[in-house]
Amino acid sequence: KKEIIEFLLSNESSDSKVGVIPIVGMGGLGKTTLARMVYNDEVVKKNFDLKAWVCVSDEFDIFRISRVILESITNKACEFKDLNQVQVQLKQNLVGKKILIVLDDVWDKKYYDWSVLKIPFNDVAPGSKIIVTTRDRDVALVMGTVQNHLLQHLSDDNWWSVFEQHAFGNRSLDANPNLVFIGRKIVEKCKGLPLAARTLGGLLRFKERDDEWDIVFNSKIWYLTEQGNEIPPALRLSYYHLPSHLKQCFAYCSILQKYYEFEK
Repeated sequence: KKEIIEFLLSNESSDSKVGVIPIVGMGGLGKTTLARMVYNDEVVKKNFDLKAWVCVSDEFDIFRISRVILESITNKACEFKDLNQVQVQLKQNLVGKKILIVLDDVWDKKYYDWSVLKIPFNDVAPGSKIIVTTRDRDVALVMGTVQNHLLQHLSDDNWWSVFEQHAFGNRSLDANPNLVFIGRKIVEKCKGLPLAARTLGGLLRFKERDDEWDIVFNSKIWYLTEQGNEIPPALRLSYYHLPSHLKQCFAYCSILQKYYEFEK
């Protein structure tokens, strides 16, 4: 956090008017969490005139991204249906302003798409910055103007600290030595992913018997691998252990399009 904030507060110049720092790491490592901590930092807030956060995901929709940025900085709904109209309006609102934009979860590595998206940023104030979170180093190479911030896995001790908070709550570790022993073995399988620590901890929080923890530790899901599938085994386990009615709810939600709004 400290390193990224130092970059955001700097006025170093580059070939681009806007400095771009990519946060790179595998899924579940905490890229979005880190970006959110920086984005909401009080010192950072005071340093920029305008801020916007966009969840990009696997479809790099230039029109949607531009519209979200425009709506964020104006606090008004955008009625334009044309990309050019949106970008003209966006440019007018950004002229001379020092901006901070987060593009979260970027997958698109096409340089042309990035070139079109950043057209309205040509006349922003010096010191403007963009944070990009991505799993793909090629994306970082296309968009970044400074060295990538490579997010590292948690050490076993730090992972255990996160897992312990969620798995034990107010329960005493001393009173549950067998669960601690099994939990320590589970740690070794999770490869330092904070999301896995939180998810598995939540799964085991209400399981008080040793055999229930052993079932999770000995599950064959740990050994399942599918080419191109980046779902960590710990997250698959959390789905596997959902009650049947919640599995059905999860499956129902999964068929809805991204960004689809629906009444609960």
